[in-house]
Amino acid sequence: MSKEEYLKKLQVKIKKLPKEDINEVMDFYNEYFLEAGDENSEAVISRLGSPSFVASQILADYAVKELDHPTVSTKKSFSAMWLIILAILAAPIALPMLIVMVTLAFCLILVYGLFILTLSILVFCLPISGIYSVISGFAVIFQHWQTSIFFVGVGLVAIGLGVLLYGPFIRFTKAANSRLVKLLKRLFDKMIPKSKEEK
Repeated sequence: MSKEEYLKKLQVKIKKLPKEDINEVMDFYNEYFLEAGDENSEAVISRLGSPSFVASQILADYAVKELDHPTVSTKKSFSAMWLIILAILAAPIALPMLIVMVTLAFCLILVYGLFILTLSILVFCLPISGIYSVISGFAVIFQHWQTSIFFVGVGLVAIGLGVLLYGPFIRFTKAANSRLVKLLKRLFDKMIPKSKEEK
């Protein structure tokens, strides 16, 4: 495989990255090949490994790098998770191991997603049910004032809990996203052997 073919395959494998990152990666590897010289292209290719392997490392590193910024949004965290999954799929490993990895990653994301969905329903429905309870309390005030006070009190407590839980829920979600992506990266790194240059 020639240097040009190698770089073209690498560029195709990392096309999910932003343009400026693709350009930075391609510039780096072009320079890497230039420093080695045309006569050493084959040696450089064997040292780096296949374009799929290099692309999987780049995608995984990019996903974790995005999480290291202090202003990580939930959308970026989910994007990072998908980049990790793309990195796993781009890696040249045995098919059974790939199936196990994808299944495990899918199950982790599914369980995490259902857990976050359950928490979000709790956090968002508490104030809504509280408002409903307050309205119900005012609706029965002329029929039975003790029941009315009970419903209004329960409603105000539910609204307060919902408002108080919103901030910690958002912080927990961001932290959990970051940890999940790092766990997927660690899992990916254990399954993919390091290139000869890194050993």
